[in-house]
Amino acid sequence: MKRQIIKISWAKDSEGKVIHVNDAIKDNNYYCPCCDEKLILRAGTIKRKHFSHRNDSKCDPESVYHKLAKFLICYAIDENSNGHKQIELVSKCHGCDKEHKKIITPCIFSNAKEEVPIDKYRCDIVAYLSNGNKVAIEVFHTHEIDEEKKKNLSIPWIELKSETVIEDPFLWICDDFKFKLSFCCDCIKHFKKIISVCDKYKIDRKLYTPLNIPNDEEYNYIADLITCYRCKAITPVFFHNNGTEYDAPHTLKFIKTPKVPKGHLTNTCAKCGTIIGMKYVFWEASHINKLQDFEIFRSLELESLFYEKQQWFGNISSKQKELNLIRCKLMEN
Repeated sequence: MKRQIIKISWAKDSEGKVIHVNDAIKDNNYYCPCCDEKLILRAGTIKRKHFSHRNDSKCDPESVYHKLAKFLICYAIDENSNGHKQIELVSKCHGCDKEHKKIITPCIFSNAKEEVPIDKYRCDIVAYLSNGNKVAIEVFHTHEIDEEKKKNLSIPWIELKSETVIEDPFLWICDDFKFKLSFCCDCIKHFKKIISVCDKYKIDRKLYTPLNIPNDEEYNYIADLITCYRCKAITPVFFHNNGTEYDAPHTLKFIKTPKVPKGHLTNTCAKCGTIIGMKYVFWEASHINKLQDFEIFRSLELESLFYEKQQWFGNISSKQKELNLIRCKLMEN
């Protein structure tokens, strides 16, 4: 059986400097970052440029891409720690689940180490930040991170695919992650607009949170905005988060219906008073609709499973501090 020829786009030169194939010079010597074997520069006009291992190479084709990705991540962190490069991190916004890009500015990292034991697990890479914090980085080539490891790892972590790292070591596209709360610019603008509209209708800020994160123990209601189907005004609506229902914003009214003869609180338009049912709220609200799953989990008394899906690192106390800090910043103006 013919041995697979390993083709890679990165190498080391004779001085140990990391070189991309596009920057390689024809007659120079280049070496594999994983096995240190001498590479052949293939720079023809038909096929894409690449470094190739010799036919008799002992380098393992199954592990070389995983090892190369780890090497390049450490290289990117080293360049960042030296103040030379920024890293772009692409994950999901905790508010809307859309793509969220963040820039890791130069000197955020101090260094990185491979194969570091954390708790009872071994991490592919641990990145050390200048402020003393640590982040685990797992490289996904053929196997995803073990679910138990994802759940129990005691430091924030991200999972990166080997092929995307090899394509661009300074662009980290998270295949999965668990770190502190992070919201995109659109969500921050939306949260501020919620506060502004609630202020307009004199709704006490102590009665709601604009953040659509149901872990918040200090607020009974989560707020959002919709357009009233009758008067077309932008009106605040509220989703019951925890605690008593009756310490509520004044736009929530107590009504009785044939289906609920004992009565219940329901949203009404802050301008015209039209009753707004939760089905319409879930249909129209841009942020509260994310909480429909939470409603289902809560009805089954499985809220903890919903919280685990949030990709949010921390314990109950640290998470509450985060929520308080973000909310305070939003309500400063």
